[in-house]
Amino acid sequence: MIMKTRVSVDWKSHVLAVLILSVLMAVVFRFSFPFRASASESEKPPVQVVNPTPTPTPAPKPTPAKPIKKTVVKSPFSLLQFDTRQLSVKNPDVSVKWSSSNQKVCTVTDGGFVQAVGGGTCTISATKTNSAKNSIITYSWNVTVTPLQLNTTKLTLIRMRKGAQLSLNNSNATDSAVWSSSNNNIASVSGSGFVTPHATGTAVISAKWNNATRSCTVQVKNATPTTLTRFRDPRYLSNRGKVVLAGSSLLDHWEDPYTPFGSVAVINNSVPDSTFRNWNNWYKKLIVAYQPKALVLCLGTDDIGDGPDMSAERAADKMQKLIEKIHKKSKKTKIFYLSLPCYPKNSAAWETTRVYNRLMHDFCDEKKYMTYLPLTLKLTDEDEIPDETYYKGHQTYLSKAGYAVVEKVVVKKVRKAVR
Repeated sequence: MIMKTRVSVDWKSHVLAVLILSVLMAVVFRFSFPFRASASESEKPPVQVVNPTPTPTPAPKPTPAKPIKKTVVKSPFSLLQFDTRQLSVKNPDVSVKWSSSNQKVCTVTDGGFVQAVGGGTCTISATKTNSAKNSIITYSWNVTVTPLQLNTTKLTLIRMRKGAQLSLNNSNATDSAVWSSSNNNIASVSGSGFVTPHATGTAVISAKWNNATRSCTVQVKNATPTTLTRFRDPRYLSNRGKVVLAGSSLLDHWEDPYTPFGSVAVINNSVPDSTFRNWNNWYKKLIVAYQPKALVLCLGTDDIGDGPDMSAERAADKMQKLIEKIHKKSKKTKIFYLSLPCYPKNSAAWETTRVYNRLMHDFCDEKKYMTYLPLTLKLTDEDEIPDETYYKGHQTYLSKAGYAVVEKVVVKKVRKAVR
């Protein structure tokens, strides 16, 4: 009984094992072989999957080549203010751009025309672009501009002496500039810039050109021995023992007192606009120091012209005292007094001058070392009126004809005294 039950149990175990094995084999078989569709499904055409048209990728653009850049430094040059210069570059048909680094110094047109407008330095550039050759060339010029200016801004002149020439540093400007003086009574200026001094004081001379004005301050002084270059010439002291000319403007303006005296050494120590007071300070240095054989003295015009306070008698007294001082220090000197002329422009002083000359004439007659030279009457007509032929245009100085008379009156007698 017991054996039947074990057999029954074993059988059931075997059946369960077979079932489990069958299930496992079915699973293995299903995944090992593909599923076959039914006949109706297999007859259907396969579905074709159509991919969308792809967007074409743009080709990369080529990188443009960098232009070839080059700088050419041209020779520097200088200009005067307001001057111009034309610049150029090769192949001007290509694109050229002109420029200035400082428009206050130089300007430049699109065509390379340069104008100097002010003092200083700048660089003119011409940039040439050539697209065909892919090149950029820059030409540069360094420019120095000298501003418009006068040859001097300060000038000292001696009253009624030679003037001075002012000029602008631009050769085109001096003659074409407009010249003017702030005071023509002190110093006047010609159309070409020549300044003539007339009276002591200060004047401003201006030159206007191309809307630019340049000025010079002119100071006019009275002459003194220190302002006349001839007194600083050491050769003067070597001419001791001959002839000295001394006094004021009349003898000072004698252009050539040397030729008429021939071999006789002459020293002209006259000082324009000088007075008795001046010569009391100067006589030792300008007369006595030379111990001349002859002295020609003409002095008093500027003293008498000072006004009514200087009478003929007072002027004569001052002159005579000065002469006596000179004679005391230089006893061997023969002194010639040259009478004062009457100037047409100063008619108010004519009578005083005539009386002064007569008093000096009497003094000369009394002194053995004195000689009177009668110039006055030689320059007047029968009525003792000054003959304008012998005077310059402003009638305060002698003309060439007047100095020809001076030569006749002075030279012959003085040469005879120094032989």
